[in-house]
Amino acid sequence: MENEPEQNLADDFEHWPNEPATRNDLRILATRIDQRFAKIDSRFAKVDSRFDRVDAQFAEMRIDMRELLFEFKESMRKEMFRFAGFLTFTVLTALGIFAAFAR
Repeated sequence: MENEPEQNLADDFEHWPNEPATRNDLRILATRIDQRFAKIDSRFAKVDSRFDRVDAQFAEMRIDMRELLFEFKESMRKEMFRFAGFLTFTVLTALGIFAAFAR
């Protein structure tokens, strides 16, 4: 019974550089290359999934920022109207006091 190529990964061309390669050597080499590409593919898949998560987080942040900006604009609008009312009341009161003293 022939050994599986995965079990023979330790036996590669480096041990016998002067001997010609056999079919089993080529099978071993092809298995090793295939495994390396599989590892690289899985790493790319992990990186892609991380980028997808980051994209989702950015989209969520963008929505949150829009909501916060809208709330900020509304609160600033309310504060500006309050300040304008206070300033109007203060100016009218000051004019009334000056008019009372001027008489």
